[in-house]
Amino acid sequence: MPRLSKQVTIEHRADEVFDLVADIRRYPDFIKWIRSMKVSREREDGPVRHYRGEADVGFKGFSETFATDIMADSDEKVVEVGLAYGPFKRLKNRWKMTPDGKLGTVIDFFIDYEFRNPVLSLLARANTSLAVNRIMDAFIQEADRRYGERRT
Repeated sequence: MPRLSKQVTIEHRADEVFDLVADIRRYPDFIKWIRSMKVSREREDGPVRHYRGEADVGFKGFSETFATDIMADSDEKVVEVGLAYGPFKRLKNRWKMTPDGKLGTVIDFFIDYEFRNPVLSLLARANTSLAVNRIMDAFIQEADRRYGERRT
């Protein structure tokens, strides 16, 4: 039953970070274990976009396909992710981007998930923090690549 909250400040604007997180089509470009991503069921309701992402992931001989339903609110700079189907019993993820009052963004990240497979659940429980740190690093590196080096 891994659950983790993390807060990170990066030196990119909140709208840039929001666009990066909401742009799931490009995840395979910078998150190495996502082999492909399909987006479907897209609809917009003002500043809120709803869509489904179907990911094919692979890591050290492990391969799975799963789908999430995503809500991306460009006004609030929030991306919420929920399980549609896949190897999870439960999956909830939330990204909130808030300007830091300077030139950067505070990212509040939350994930709560559990695999159906008890062996995968044990592995995930032991490696959640490491996995989240790698995900954050991938997003920061991609933000630097897309929007220029951080201004530290």
